[in-house]
Amino acid sequence: MADDPLRDFGQKDPEIQIPPDQNKRTFNENDILGEFDRDEKGNVIVLEDENGNYVDKNGRRVNERGYLLDDNSGDIIENTNQQKMFDSNEMDERGEVPAPFCVEKYNFNPHSIRGDFEFDKHGKPIFTKNKRGELADSKGKKVNKKGYLTDKWGNVIDKYGRKKFDKK
Repeated sequence: MADDPLRDFGQKDPEIQIPPDQNKRTFNENDILGEFDRDEKGNVIVLEDENGNYVDKNGRRVNERGYLLDDNSGDIIENTNQQKMFDSNEMDERGEVPAPFCVEKYNFNPHSIRGDFEFDKHGKPIFTKNKRGELADSKGKKVNKKGYLTDKWGNVIDKYGRKKFDKK
């Protein structure tokens, strides 16, 4: 029987692949990155605690690149469920994730960050307001003026609520 190209149509990909699979192309650096401010070039500003350990703004332990670390093993962990994404011995001497993930670390689906909209007769999205008076999509999810989903701080998020871009 020939392959059915519509067999998997409509099936949702999992929120995140743990550990990441290079063939599925679902990894995004933001999945392992702590919470940081950024400099004028967009680089994260990694902090140090009083003992000289690298930490994020929430005091969580990170490496020199800002990737979250498991306190016991030193493995790189996912930022919402703390599951291991990379073994500590897979990281290079600068704390970077292994290839090909270091090359394609911003992989994401742009459709997953757009709000769900009805459109007017001119093809323009129809914005609504949520209970707090903020711009919203047709499902009441907060969006920015471009129609991208946002969290309460203004960061662009995906449909799972995972931060994909920092607010500028």
